[in-house]
Amino acid sequence: MLGITMRGIRHAYPGGAVEERDALARDWPRFLARVFPEERVLYLPNTGAESVTFAGAQELSGLILSGGEDWGVTPARDATERALLDWARQKALPVFGVCRGAQVINLLAGGTLGACDRHVATRHELELARPVAGGRHHEVNSFHARAIRPDGLAPGLEPFALAPDGTVEGFMNADGRIVGVMWHPEREPRPAPLDLALLRAWSAKR
Repeated sequence: MLGITMRGIRHAYPGGAVEERDALARDWPRFLARVFPEERVLYLPNTGAESVTFAGAQELSGLILSGGEDWGVTPARDATERALLDWARQKALPVFGVCRGAQVINLLAGGTLGACDRHVATRHELELARPVAGGRHHEVNSFHARAIRPDGLAPGLEPFALAPDGTVEGFMNADGRIVGVMWHPEREPRPAPLDLALLRAWSAKR
């Protein structure tokens, strides 16, 4: 079973009442059903350390950190993903980070983030360190305002994809169990060959 984290949303009602909600784009269930048609998926609530008890009881075999708001915007989500990432590392579970998820992996492993231009709501080419899915050059979507520069990549993580401006678009650790990408595979109309190859290679580590 795969676990996936969710965004934190605040809904304000007339009169001042506020409801905290967790949410995930509907792109994700459709995407995961295409990539892993036989896989069960657990949607993880932003309950901080309690999320580890919930995830552990379901015997997860892999963890996806989804995209969304920047680190520091939603404390409950930050605490949840910190706890889940620590737990996954202790259990040697594969972790795949998407956009914010990649940033979280890098930050919590000791890396840094910087600002970037022309990476929001656009598409650009990236260059891979080695050919994947037929080549070294692929086009991806882009929705992030914070970037990972090569000198800001955490120890133990190696870049495998760079944007034209030199920022890191994809990284992994030595054994391929931890992978981060700065684009959104789930937002494509159909799974791209590059994303299929990356996710299936990652899943094989489970």
